[in-house]
Amino acid sequence: MENTWEFDTTTGEGSEIVTIVYEYEEDADSTYNENIKEIWFEGRNVIGLFSDEQFKELDMEAAMRFQDHKANYKQTSDIHP
Repeated sequence: MENTWEFDTTTGEGSEIVTIVYEYEEDADSTYNENIKEIWFEGRNVIGLFSDEQFKELDMEAAMRFQDHKANYKQTSDIHP
């Protein structure tokens, strides 16, 4: 089953606020195939505008935040690890 989870963060020298759409699949035991699907800024998907380094940093942040979300918000979440 494919799902998405969204969160806001800042990026770039101007610390602009972007919305990360994180995509993942889940089964009865865990989540898997976790990755960034979209990055929204001012109503536009700007995922292709980031350098490899910037994208890797956002991807690491997203992975850490998602793990925290799964561990701490199970009761009110759509995630059922």
